[in-house]
Amino acid sequence: MSNLATILVELLCHITVEPEGGNDPDDTADLQINSWQTLIHDLNNAEKEIVKVAAQSKLEALQNISLPTPEQEQLLGILAAYINDELQ
Repeated sequence: MSNLATILVELLCHITVEPEGGNDPDDTADLQINSWQTLIHDLNNAEKEIVKVAAQSKLEALQNISLPTPEQEQLLGILAAYINDELQ
């Protein structure tokens, strides 16, 4: 659970201290990449199953949006790929 806790704290800190003009896009991209890489490569089986359940729940919620944005459509693909162990 240490890896999951680390991701959670990093994400919360990132959004909590967001400056008035928004976060630096490069910093946000780095955090996103590092978080996904941890979810893909660093979790034990039990942790990964917990994340997959949460990802499935989010996927189902996004699928219920009648007119998803391009970003939401991209996220649908990412979540489905994560659930199916297709991300590297």
